[in-house]
Amino acid sequence: MTLLTAVPEGPAPYDLCVMGAGPVGLALALEAASRGLLVLVVDAGHANPAESPPDWTGSERVHPAHHAPLELATHAGLAGTTWLWGGRCVPYEAVDFEARPQVPQAGWPLSEADIAPWYPRAARYVGCGGAEFRRPLPPEAAASAVSRLRAFDLTQLERWSHQPRLLGSLGQQALAAERVHLLLQTRVEALHLNPALDAVQSLQVRRDGQSVPLNARAYVLAGGALGTTQLLLQTQARYAAQKALFGGPDGPLGRYYMGHIMGCIARVVLKQPADVQWLDFSQDADGTYVRRRWLPTPATQRANGLLNTSFYIDNPPFYDHRHGNPTLSAVFLGLAIAPIGRRLVAEAMRLKHIGRPPYRWGAHSLNILRRPWRAGLDVVDILRHRYLSPVRKPGFVLRSPGGVYALDYHAEQAPNPDSRLTLKNAEGDLRIDFKYLPQDIESVLKAHELLDQDLRAAGLGHLEYERPPEERYAHVFEQASDGFHQIGTTRMSTDPAQGVVDADGRVHGLANLGIASSSVFSTSGEANPTLTAVALGCRQAHFWADLWADHPSAAPSLAPSKAHPMRLVQLPGTRLQVSRLVFGTASLHHLARESDRLALLQAAIEAGFSHVDTSPLYGFGLAEASLGALPAELARRITVTTKVGLYGPPGARASVPELYARKVLGKAFKGLNRAVVDWQLARARQSFEDSLRRLRRSEVDVLLLHEPVADLIAGDEWLAWLQSLQQAGRIRDWGVAGEAPAVAAMLQQHPALTPVVQVRDSLSLHQADVLKAVPRPLQFTYGYLADPASAAQPVAQRLRQALQRNAEGAILVSTRRLDRVQALAQCAD
Repeated sequence: MTLLTAVPEGPAPYDLCVMGAGPVGLALALEAASRGLLVLVVDAGHANPAESPPDWTGSERVHPAHHAPLELATHAGLAGTTWLWGGRCVPYEAVDFEARPQVPQAGWPLSEADIAPWYPRAARYVGCGGAEFRRPLPPEAAASAVSRLRAFDLTQLERWSHQPRLLGSLGQQALAAERVHLLLQTRVEALHLNPALDAVQSLQVRRDGQSVPLNARAYVLAGGALGTTQLLLQTQARYAAQKALFGGPDGPLGRYYMGHIMGCIARVVLKQPADVQWLDFSQDADGTYVRRRWLPTPATQRANGLLNTSFYIDNPPFYDHRHGNPTLSAVFLGLAIAPIGRRLVAEAMRLKHIGRPPYRWGAHSLNILRRPWRAGLDVVDILRHRYLSPVRKPGFVLRSPGGVYALDYHAEQAPNPDSRLTLKNAEGDLRIDFKYLPQDIESVLKAHELLDQDLRAAGLGHLEYERPPEERYAHVFEQASDGFHQIGTTRMSTDPAQGVVDADGRVHGLANLGIASSSVFSTSGEANPTLTAVALGCRQAHFWADLWADHPSAAPSLAPSKAHPMRLVQLPGTRLQVSRLVFGTASLHHLARESDRLALLQAAIEAGFSHVDTSPLYGFGLAEASLGALPAELARRITVTTKVGLYGPPGARASVPELYARKVLGKAFKGLNRAVVDWQLARARQSFEDSLRRLRRSEVDVLLLHEPVADLIAGDEWLAWLQSLQQAGRIRDWGVAGEAPAVAAMLQQHPALTPVVQVRDSLSLHQADVLKAVPRPLQFTYGYLADPASAAQPVAQRLRQALQRNAEGAILVSTRRLDRVQALAQCAD
C-alpha cells in the first residue's frame, strides 16, 4: 500500500502520472501497473469520498433546467464519481461507431472491434460480473409475443455493478497495488509544456497551500470531462500567444458537449401481463443483476434516421399519489425526507423520484394506510436486496396485474458544436452551454411510434401516451436534462482539426499527454458511458506500456516487480509448486463487504501467496465465492485447495446478512451454526460441483477430505471417484485435512486417500509427527499462530520456527487485516 503524504520532490521515477482517482483513472493505473509501469495517481479529494465535495462555485450553467447541478454530477476522492453512480454497465453498440447520415458530426477513429477485447477487464474493474452483453431469448420465450418483434431487439443486456460505490473494491485494489502510488488532497492547477510546446514538462499541483511541480514520463488526464476540459482550456489560453493548441479557440476543444436525453412520456400495456418476466431484473449465476431492454435494430435506425435509443419498464412516478400503490408511496415518503433519502440513493435520483413541490404528504399517507401490510413487506424486501445484500439490486418493479408500466427512454444526443464548455473568466471557472437539438427530441418521438407499431404487430402490447400528440414534443423537452454523462468535449479523431485526441487517447500535438474520459467519445450512443470509458482507459494503459517496450526508461526503479516474491517449493510427493506460506480463508467471511474480501485476497497475491486454501464450510461458501470474484489476471496467479465432507447447516447460504443473523441467533439455537458431517459420496459430488461454480474454475489443484471420519468412508468408492476426477483434469491431487487423530486414522485405514496431508501442528505439541511415524514428509501444516503455549513469542519468530520445522512443505496462515498481509509474507524470506 503506497498512500503518499507529501508531493514527491525532484525528478520522480514515475512512468505515468494520472490526474483523477475515479473509475477510469484507477482502472488505467492498475492496468499500467500490471504491465510493470510505476504509476502516480493524483486527486483533489480524500480517501473517503464523503469528505470530498467538489467546488464549482464560480462556474455557471447557461441552461440550468437542462444540466444537473455540478455538485450532483461530479465528485472527487478515491473512486470519484462512483460515489454518485447508479451502477449501470452497458457497452457501446457497433452501430454507434458507424458513419451514419443522421449523425453527420460522428467520426470515431475506432470500431467496436477495437474496444471489445477490453470489456472483460472493464467489467471486472467496475464489478458487474462477466462481459456478456448479448444473450438470445431463451427457448421458453418462443411461446411469447416477445419473439415476434422485428423492428426492435431484446437480446441486449445491461449489467449492474454489485456495489456501485467502488471505493471498497476498485479503490482498495489501488491501495493494495505495489506499483500504484496515490497522492490525494492534491489539486492539479496547470500543465507546463516544454520549450518546443510538443510535450508536457510537468504538472503544477497544490497541496497544503504550496504549489509544486510533478514529473513523469507521461501524463493522463482522467479527472472527468469537466475537470479535464477546464484544465486544457486554461492551458490553451496560457500558451495562445505562442501556439494555437487543440485547434485554437475555434477548434474542437470544449465543443460537442453531449449526454443523453431521458424521460418518460408513455406507458406500455402488455397484452399478457406475464410477459413482464422478459423485461424485469434477473440475476446471473454469479448474482449479477441484468435486464433486457428494447433497442431499435441497426436496420431500423438506418431506415428511419433514428438516433440510438433504449426503452425499459419502470414503476409509475413515486411522487404521483394517483398510482394508489402503498409501497410506492412509502418509498416516496422515505426519499422525500432528505436526510433519509440521501442515504438511500444518489441525490440526483432522489430528486427525480420525488418530483417538484408541492408534495402530497396526506394522499401518500392514505395510500399506505389502505394496505400497510403490503407496504411493509415490500419495503423490507427492497431494503434487504438493495442495502443488506452483497450484490445490490439496482431497482425494483412492482408487478402490475394489468400489465401496465411506465416506459422510460434513454436516447442518444446528436453531436452539436455549439453545445460547449468555455472559460468564464481568468480564474478558470467554466461557462456550460449545454444544448439539445430538435433532432434529439424528434428522434425520441419517432422511436416511440416505431416501438408502438412493433408491439402491436407482434401482439405484445401497445403504448399509451401521457399527453396528446401536439404536447409530446414539449413533454420530451421539459424532461431533457443531463450533465452526468459528460461526453464529447475532447473527442477523438484522426484529424487534429476535428478532435483533441487520437485513437489511442493521446492528445494531438503533445507526445506524452493522454486523456481517459468519456469526453473523448465522438458520439453519445444510448449507453451510459462508464463501462466504455473504463475499457478505453485499460486500452490506453497498454498503449503506453507497448510504446515504452520499444523505448524503455533508464530509471532502474521502473523495472517490474517480481510476480512471486515469496519462495516457491514443490510440495513433497506431488508436482504442485506452492508458496512457502499458503493463504487460508477460514475467517474471510468475517469481512462483511465483498470489496474488502477482494482487496485482502489481492493483497495476499501481490505479496507472493501463490496458493490459497478454502472450503465450502467457510462462510457457507462465501470464501469460495470471493475467490471466484477475483479478476482473471489475479486468479491465474494462484493454485487452490478446496474440500468436501464438512458443510454448512441445512439451508445455509453464502450471504453476509444470513451469517450475521445465524451468529446472533446461534447463541440461543446452537444448531443454526453447527457444521454438517456427511461422508456420502453423492453429497461430495454435488459439493464439488458447487465449489467449482462458486470458484468459477473448471478444476482445482487439490481436493481434500475435511476432518475425515475413517470409519464412515467407503475407501474404494472414494478412491475411484477421486481418480476419475484426476483423469478428467478436474483435480491435480487429493488428500485429507484435519486434526492429527483424524489424519492418523486415515493413514492407517485408507492410505490411498492420503497422498496429500494437511494437518494441524504447533511448536509445543508437534501434532504433525503422526506423519513422521509413517514415515511421510510434512506437506501442508497449520495452527502455529493459534498455539497458546507460544503466544508470548512475536508472530515473525513463531513463523520462522514453524518454517524450520516444516522445511520442505508449506504453512497455512490467515489474517483479516490488510496491513498484516505483507508482514506475514516477509516472514517467509
